[in-house]
Amino acid sequence: MPKTELIAQLKADIRTIESGDSGRADIDHEASRSSRSSSKDSTERDAFKKIIALVNVSDRSEKAIRERLERDDFEAEEIEESVIRAKECGFIDDIRFGEVLVRSRISQGKGSVLIARELSDNGIDPFEVPGWPDEYPLSFDDELERALSIIERKPPRSKNKREGAYRKLVQRGYPSAVASSAARMWEERLHS
Repeated sequence: MPKTELIAQLKADIRTIESGDSGRADIDHEASRSSRSSSKDSTERDAFKKIIALVNVSDRSEKAIRERLERDDFEAEEIEESVIRAKECGFIDDIRFGEVLVRSRISQGKGSVLIARELSDNGIDPFEVPGWPDEYPLSFDDELERALSIIERKPPRSKNKREGAYRKLVQRGYPSAVASSAARMWEERLHS
């Protein structure tokens, strides 16, 4: 509604109130509706601003953004509209987030099981990430090499070295076959 029309409407409402007309209920209803509309726009902007603030700190998945907005007591409709807008603007992109997460976890020495679980926890199907798992060093041989490197860099301190190495690798998200092979190979190298 243009400003001049709004002013004219308000003046008319004031005249109605001053005359003691029973049209007050209509005025209150209109003012309430206008206030809700304005409040709704403001809240959507607040939810969108919150999304921008969150992704400026670190990239996040759509699921993580939604959970955070819910925790901050935004309404479902506000969340939906703000998330759609953020996706259109490129602030939320689960594929980009998934690719970055995979590369990051691989560089941290994490295994494919843990990476797939973390993607799923973020609402991303690992197979939606372009190249998963073939284009990443996640084949059995690649993971075996990385697992051996981890154990050699920081050997387990347990009495049973092989069992400790296996446990360490499984905790880092390596498949049990990789962890078992790496632990066995590492122990054999220790005794040779």
